[in-house]
Amino acid sequence: MFSLVLTCTEPQAEFISAELWERGATGIEEIPLPGGRCRLRAWFETPDGLAEAFAAFGGEVEPAPEVDWEAVSRQAWPAFALGRRLYLAPEWDESPTPAGRLRLVVHPGQALGTGAHPATQLCLEALDRFLQPGRSVLDIGTGSGILVSAAHLLGAGFAAGCDIDWQAVQIARRNLHSDGVAAALFCGSARAVRARAFDVIVSNINAAAHEQLAPEYRRLSPRLLILAGFAEQDVPSLEKLLVRDPFRLADTLAREEWRCFVLCNDDRS
Repeated sequence: MFSLVLTCTEPQAEFISAELWERGATGIEEIPLPGGRCRLRAWFETPDGLAEAFAAFGGEVEPAPEVDWEAVSRQAWPAFALGRRLYLAPEWDESPTPAGRLRLVVHPGQALGTGAHPATQLCLEALDRFLQPGRSVLDIGTGSGILVSAAHLLGAGFAAGCDIDWQAVQIARRNLHSDGVAAALFCGSARAVRARAFDVIVSNINAAAHEQLAPEYRRLSPRLLILAGFAEQDVPSLEKLLVRDPFRLADTLAREEWRCFVLCNDDRS
């Protein structure tokens, strides 16, 4: 294994990277440098012709140690405790679950919702704190299905998820099936759900999507509404739109720049 080290301007990086991939690079690392420049390091099986082809950008070829990319990837997903009761662990992790905590299996992959993002963590913390045993839960925009799995783990009587991305639903179904969770999932929007069919609705999507779904949240009229996926600067506009009859703001959770609303429905208290 060999690495090719180049130095270029930021605008050039995209085009050079494309050429590196075409020449058979097995991986590319981009490191920003002062003055609008960056360093590219690309890995190749053989060094033939690389230094000459990229001489204008340095073109320095070095022997590189073999890297166990699977091991590197696994090290990037350590297990960790979250909230009062949860312990998030990737599917390959064999560490013991700490006493008093519930093991939530994480499936790193293509669909959104691995538990690493602060917005997902806020939803998990809100479910941990506010979900009452036996309540029914709907996850709108389910992604990997992690919130559905967490709801089951935290004592929901029934939990379902929906997503407008068909591939995400298939990934979530596989994840939940591997965890032994009955997969109540469908591809579609909240508009397909009957009003008051669920006690709790949780949705980890962006601010624009929450704005579009505001009428649906009121129509669905859950007892509890947990909304995340938006940043601090979106709070005033979303609060003005969402905190209105029958919903009142019970709590706002924060992690880094991300926020999560917990809204109670006074009509179903």
